[in-house]
Amino acid sequence: MENYVEGSMAKDEVMQVRAKFHWLVWLKFYVSLLFWGIVVLLCGYTGIKMYFEDNGFLSSVFLLIALLALIYILWVFLKLKFTEMACTNKRIIYKTGVISLKTAEIKVDKIESIQIEQTFWGRIFGCGNIIFSGTGTAKVKFYDVSNPWQIKTRIEESLDEGVSKQKRKR
Repeated sequence: MENYVEGSMAKDEVMQVRAKFHWLVWLKFYVSLLFWGIVVLLCGYTGIKMYFEDNGFLSSVFLLIALLALIYILWVFLKLKFTEMACTNKRIIYKTGVISLKTAEIKVDKIESIQIEQTFWGRIFGCGNIIFSGTGTAKVKFYDVSNPWQIKTRIEESLDEGVSKQKRKR
């Protein structure tokens, strides 16, 4: 399956930086998976047991809870898996969505500032948010990325390269 960023790139567009979620985001997901997995197993087991004991209504309630917990786990996983954060030589791109699609993009020549948001724990573990502000009210935010300072530096370097190439063309 082709991802959104590569699929939407122009022929002269080149990938510069691809941001990834920090491992703490995935750890939070796996802890949630453990909790909701136990809920699915317990409610599923209880629901099936009650079904065979001819307690139809309570059985349905427990099986419904198990199903909803399973759907929730799958939904969170897919949201993490299908979120893309990237910078090409022409655009900053944030894409998310499982069923529907939401994108935010800013052309690199319209970027006015790049900001970092880090909590106390984010500074300790090396994760944070990167906010790109463009002309007008345009903003793109990369959430919970690994090494936001390193990514910011790499993006700024690629932006500087683009500016020097434009000056040489003139």
